[in-house]
Amino acid sequence: MFEQFESRQHQVLSLLQQQKSGLTIEDLVQQLEISRTAVNQHMVSLERDGSIKKSAQQKSTGGRPGWTYQITNEGINRLPKQYSWFSELLLDTLKEELGSEKLEAYIQKVAHSLVPQLRGQLKGDDTSGHIQQVAELLQSLGYQAQAEEAPSKTELPVLTAHNCVYHDLAVKHPEVCAFDIALLEQLVDRKVDHQECMAKGGNVCRFAFKAS
Repeated sequence: MFEQFESRQHQVLSLLQQQKSGLTIEDLVQQLEISRTAVNQHMVSLERDGSIKKSAQQKSTGGRPGWTYQITNEGINRLPKQYSWFSELLLDTLKEELGSEKLEAYIQKVAHSLVPQLRGQLKGDDTSGHIQQVAELLQSLGYQAQAEEAPSKTELPVLTAHNCVYHDLAVKHPEVCAFDIALLEQLVDRKVDHQECMAKGGNVCRFAFKAS
């Protein structure tokens, strides 16, 4: 039921994206071939989350003023996108031109470019605390990450990600994993042991940090 609701909202957004000047409720009723009540329900939901906005009032056929609705940038971002094929094409081309080692070095360079921006969000000097904060940063980037308790008092917490945000790419191009490793090593200032990798058949991606 929820998937059907989401699908219908994507239809509404798609129609609004095609008609930049906006559409009325009546326009959408005719094009979607559903009831006015159903369209109103979708419009209330979409307006509440910022996906659409009211743009102007027009006279409807019933004599009452009716709103014209337009899609917002948030609404455009909700529409389905296919980035993976383009990312794969880029990696295929780079690997063909650079080779595996240079591609990995390039990916590490990309990770290093993010470090100054992210490091400024870390507080304190405690390495264990930094690992916890890095896990939270990764969550904001789409990782289901958490810092697990250290195996012993002499060791640092282990960072575990229960998803891989570019799993299909990493399966085809293992060099992509260098991004995570380089980013973590730079942020925590410790060497990383990539103990388990989902792209290589693991259940999670697990990163252990060297104590020194």
